[in-house]
Order: sequence, then structure tokens, then C-alpha cells
Amino acid sequence: MEIKRKMNMEVSTSRLFTIRYSQNVEQIECAECESKMLAVEQVAVLFGVKQRLLFQIIEQDRVHFIETVRGSVMVCLSSLSAALDQDRSILEPGV
Repeated sequence: MEIKRKMNMEVSTSRLFTIRYSQNVEQIECAECESKMLAVEQVAVLFGVKQRLLFQIIEQDRVHFIETVRGSVMVCLSSLSAALDQDRSILEPGV
């Protein structure tokens, strides 16, 4: 008689980014949670996604964001991380 065994494995990952700011770059904190905020362009590079996808996430009100006086959109890293923890498919194209 053959014995069959099943093994379940759960893998969790974490992200650690080191972001260096030049003296000319304005550093903004989220008014809601006091986390660092980055421009949409920077977030797109960090996560390897298109800016359009990030704007869709912003329009769905899944993350904290602001629009600066200069017209740049800044995204709260803490709320983006929380949104990703809640729904990992957010950054997948076509979802």
C-alpha cells in the first residue's frame, strides 16, 4: 500500500527600500498617517508598474494621496503597502 503525504507551504515576503533624497527634493509626509510620500513616477519605478495603473488605484480611493502645488501627485507608501497586503492583485495588469 502506497502512502501519500501532503505538505502545505506558506511563503510571505517583505519589501525594504532605501530611498535617498537630494537636498532639492521636497519631502512630504502623509497628513492622515504621517508616512513618507513619493511621486507617482517614483512609485512606478519602485514597483515596476505603469503610472496609469497607480492612477487607477488612486481613483479607486485605495491609497492616501495629494496633489502638490506644482501638479505632482504624491502617494503615501504606508497606505499603498496596506492596500497591497489586503489585495496583492492590485499591481497586476488587467485587474
